[in-house]
Amino acid sequence: MITSKRTYLRKFKAEDCELLFNLDSNSIVHEYLYNMPMKSLSEAKKYISVLLNQYDKYGLGRLIVFDKNNNFIGWAGLKYNISTINNKSNFYDLGFRLKPEYWGKGIATEVSIAILHYYKSDKKIINNIYAIASTENIASNKVLLKSGLSLITEFSLLGKPVNWYEL
Repeated sequence: MITSKRTYLRKFKAEDCELLFNLDSNSIVHEYLYNMPMKSLSEAKKYISVLLNQYDKYGLGRLIVFDKNNNFIGWAGLKYNISTINNKSNFYDLGFRLKPEYWGKGIATEVSIAILHYYKSDKKIINNIYAIASTENIASNKVLLKSGLSLITEFSLLGKPVNWYEL
């Protein structure tokens, strides 16, 4: 488990599919994510199944985020990416997705910093950490910069301009 001042993060469990679906079916959450919200609970179940496999195969994956009062906030974490993006493959991708009512409160930055600190301090992962954010998503770009990543370049992903960050 990873903790920050206001949150704790743990691995997803199969029974978290409704929480994930409620987050990822929200079109507002997907505004800068190619507008492809989840359409069914079975999509959430499949996503969690992939996460559980990533935990087993790579020892990490996206984590579910709660505040200290056990309220579901969203997810965040590192994911091992084997596909090629921006001429890179086999890298760790830092990502986060929060419920809109938690936006603008510094939680994404707090959680991202806690995640990076956890993996650096335990020397589990110290390099090959990247992140991608839509050029239009000002808030996510600020989070990545405040979390210690550097903006490297802009490129097109699925026909949309995105920024590439590196730790």
